[in-house]
Amino acid sequence: MSIEYNELLAMLMETRPEFATELYNFTDGPDLPDYDSITVSRRTLTLPEQPGRLRVCVAAAYAMGGERVVAVLFDAVLAPDPAQAESWLQFMTDAQRALSCMVAFVVLCRDARTARWALTYSEVGDIGCYVLPVVIPSLLASA
Repeated sequence: MSIEYNELLAMLMETRPEFATELYNFTDGPDLPDYDSITVSRRTLTLPEQPGRLRVCVAAAYAMGGERVVAVLFDAVLAPDPAQAESWLQFMTDAQRALSCMVAFVVLCRDARTARWALTYSEVGDIGCYVLPVVIPSLLASA
């Protein structure tokens, strides 16, 4: 996915952090824990097998009383892209290590086929992380 989609997503969330919560609430993930603040940032990485390609995703870190309770990462996908999906686990483990909290990864998909594909990456091992696909057209229809 081109970086521009995730940059736009980051700008929207920086302007209105609750947008991250609204997107998360469209997933089948567990309810978010209680929180009193949301910090939005961009996370980047370069995979060893793709040294010339920068990957970017948006992170919303939820905290209660100054302590992080969960982080939700977001990535936009227009079509199945195994190379992009391979970066999700690295984003999740890096975020979990840096933020010391549970991490969920929300994949914004253009269609149901892409969402089903993204769901195949939902089992990433017992590291307290999971992938949750959301189909964007269904969000637009309910807006």
